[in-house]
Amino acid sequence: MITTTADLATRAAAVLPGGVTHAARTYSPSIYVARSQGSHKWLVDGRDLIDYTMGHGALLLGHAHPAVVDAVSRQVARGTHYGAAHPLEVEWAERICALVDSVDEVRFTQSGTEAAMLGLRVARAATGRDVIVKLDGHFHGWSDAVSVNLDHGVPRPATGVPEAELLTTAVVPAGDIDALRDALDGGSVAAVIFEGSGAHFGHDPLPDGYAQALRAECDRAGTLLIIDEVVTGFRVATGGMQSLLGIRPDLTLFGKVMAGGLPGGALGGRRELMELLASTIEHPGTFNANPLTAAAGIATLTLCADGRPQATASACAERLEAGWNEVLHRRGIHGRVWRLASIVHLELADPAEQAALGVRLREEGVDLLHTSAFCSAVHTEADVTATVAALDRVLSASVT
Repeated sequence: MITTTADLATRAAAVLPGGVTHAARTYSPSIYVARSQGSHKWLVDGRDLIDYTMGHGALLLGHAHPAVVDAVSRQVARGTHYGAAHPLEVEWAERICALVDSVDEVRFTQSGTEAAMLGLRVARAATGRDVIVKLDGHFHGWSDAVSVNLDHGVPRPATGVPEAELLTTAVVPAGDIDALRDALDGGSVAAVIFEGSGAHFGHDPLPDGYAQALRAECDRAGTLLIIDEVVTGFRVATGGMQSLLGIRPDLTLFGKVMAGGLPGGALGGRRELMELLASTIEHPGTFNANPLTAAAGIATLTLCADGRPQATASACAERLEAGWNEVLHRRGIHGRVWRLASIVHLELADPAEQAALGVRLREEGVDLLHTSAFCSAVHTEADVTATVAALDRVLSASVT
């Protein structure tokens, strides 16, 4: 059935809260994607967007990569759900363990949020402690235990999260090692959980040496260290952010790239911790290691194992970073552009201009995740040139 953006928005408003299925997809005006391929996606109204959302960072290989499409197409004819173990889950786990040094075993989940929930449960079971420490602003999905942040120095649970969660989730300012040490000194903390990239996949980087200090403080306190690699895993490097930091976490959260663009996540870590899932911790999940996701994940990790897609995507991001910086400088616009591997962040000093930037860039044919760009291995020189030109046009209009 052919329909318009306006019609879809009206229908969505009647059956979806806020008209969307994810808070980050609350676009105004609304957009609806009809199809995607490579580095582009086409809307129902016919417009072509250069895409840097890349499935919220999941699509390092781009949309509908032939190897992933072929793997999923072949698997769907063999069955979509066996309700039993299957060879693909074994191969998928083997590939993850081979690429990430700290991971001896893997348990698959249905999302990154679930991986975080499982990681906290394993940590509590392993230590016999209840308290979790998270860093302010770091995102680990939407479960209650991690939906707490600091508000003017006071921990605040998110709307709908019980105040009682504050009894078992402590929040410390990111980068403040003294505050972390104080939180750990009581001996009640099961785990510290953090984004190795800094909050929001590198938008707020951690100070140099902080991750290493986290590891040392956790060792001193008998606390486990959980690194969230849902975004960074297999994207920033084959061994993830932890390999760039030179640390060895006890547990690692995975999602996005490892699932090849299909729904899925995983918890990985030291064998003695993961084996608790074979004895004292019960972990069900109807779609854990679903064969379709496993097929997509294997195809993706096979191509990513040599690091070439990551290097290609990072080189694209480096060119985009340089191009956007040149535009800001030439236009005399106060702002900054910075990069973590293949992820580029753009921030204008004027709050109003920053708030409007995503919408205005979409009008110029470029779609970002907020104002961050996930570059892929299939973005081209022409894509980068057009994206730099799009920002130039937006900023040209803002200064006239």
